[in-house]
Amino acid sequence: MMTEQASNDLRARGNWNPAEPDSIECLQIVYKVAERCNINCTYCYYFNMGEDTALSRPARASVRLTEQLGDWLAHGCAELGVTRVKIAFHGGEPMLVQPAVFDKMCATLRRKVAPVAHITFSIQTNGTILNQHWVDLFRQHEVTVGVSVDGKREAHDRHRLDHAGRSTFAVTEATIRTLVDSAAGDPARLPSTISVMDHRVDYHESYTYFRELGVESMGFLLPDRNADDTEFRASGHAAKYGDRMFELFESWLAEDNPRIRIRFIDNALRHFLVGVAPGPVVRPRKDVQVLIARSDGTVTVDDSYIPALEWYSSTAVHPIASSTVREVLSDPIFLEIESLSHELPEACRSCRWRTICRGGDLENRYTRQTGFNNPSIYCDSYKVFYAKMCDLLRQNGYPAEEIARRFGDNSDNVLP
Repeated sequence: MMTEQASNDLRARGNWNPAEPDSIECLQIVYKVAERCNINCTYCYYFNMGEDTALSRPARASVRLTEQLGDWLAHGCAELGVTRVKIAFHGGEPMLVQPAVFDKMCATLRRKVAPVAHITFSIQTNGTILNQHWVDLFRQHEVTVGVSVDGKREAHDRHRLDHAGRSTFAVTEATIRTLVDSAAGDPARLPSTISVMDHRVDYHESYTYFRELGVESMGFLLPDRNADDTEFRASGHAAKYGDRMFELFESWLAEDNPRIRIRFIDNALRHFLVGVAPGPVVRPRKDVQVLIARSDGTVTVDDSYIPALEWYSSTAVHPIASSTVREVLSDPIFLEIESLSHELPEACRSCRWRTICRGGDLENRYTRQTGFNNPSIYCDSYKVFYAKMCDLLRQNGYPAEEIARRFGDNSDNVLP
C-alpha cells in the first residue's frame, strides 16, 4: 500500500501514472537477446542467485521477435507520447547472437521505432567475443559498448572465470583496448566499464588502470545482496566498501578531468551543487522507465530487483503479443516501485544522509519479514563514503556551512 509520504511525492509530479500519456520521457528496454552466458561469474544475479527461469526460455531471441518488439514499442510510444527509446542489448552474454542477427535486430528496431521516437542502442558485454565484424557493426548502428571488467587481473579473476574455471582477463582487456583504438579519439565511441566492487581491491589502482586503458566512463556496483544477509552485516565489510568508494572519489578528484565520469560520484555530487536546494528532484515526467524484454516474447519489471527474490518472483510477466505497452505499465507493480523509491524506511528518517542516500537501492533494503522498510545492507558503506567525501570537499574549498546546511553536523551520525 502506498504511504502518505510517497503519495505526496507522486502528486507533486502531477498525479504521475506510467500508463497515462506524457508521463514518461524515455523507455529503456533491456533486451535479453541471449539468455545464456559463456562465463560463470560467481556473483551473477541472473544465474547464481536462485532465479533460474532464464534456463526455461529460448537461448536466443529471434529476428521475428525483434520485429514484434519494434511494432510493440512504436505503438506504445505513439499512444503514451514517449519521445525516446533506449535499447540495451543484454544477457546472459548478448554477443552470443550471431553478428548477422544482431545487424538485423538493430536495423529492424530503428526502422520500426525511429518514425515515432528517437532510438539509441547500447550493449553490455563480458568482452570475450569481440572481432572486427562486431566493431564494424557497433560503428554502423551507433551502438555504445559497456564492458564488464572488475579491475586488474587479480581483482577480475576473483569472480569472472569461464565455466571451466579459466581466466577471462586477457581477452577482456584486449577487447577494451580494441574498442578504445577503434573510437579514434571520439569520446562518444569510447567503451565504458562496469565493475562489481570487492572490498579487498585497491581502487586507486583500479582507477589508474582503467584510465591507462583509455576509459573515461566507469560504473562501480556494490555486490547484489538483500538486507537478510546477516553474515555480511556481522562481518563489518560494509564500512570497507565505503572506504573503497572513497578511494575512487579521491582518484577522480585528484585527476580533475571533467571528461571522466563515475556514475555513483555523479549522482552524489548533484546534491552539492551550490544554489540547488537539497532533497529529491520531482518532475512532471519520469526521465526513464525500465522494462525487461525477454527471449520468449515477454516483458517484466527491472531484473536488478532479483536480490529481493521472493518479491521479484511474484511480479507479473506480460506477453507482448497480447499486451500493449500501456497495458503493461497499468500493472500496479510500477506504482508500487515508484512509491517505494520515494519512501524512506522508518529507520532512515532521522539519518544525516537521508536526502542523498534515499535509503539506498530497493533490492538492498529487502527482507522477507518487513519487505523494503529497512536500511540498506550497505548503510554503513554510504555513511563512511558521504562523511569522507564531505571532509575532502571541505578541504578543497567547498563551503563548510553549505555542507552543514544540507546534511547537519556529525553529531547525529557516528561512523561505524
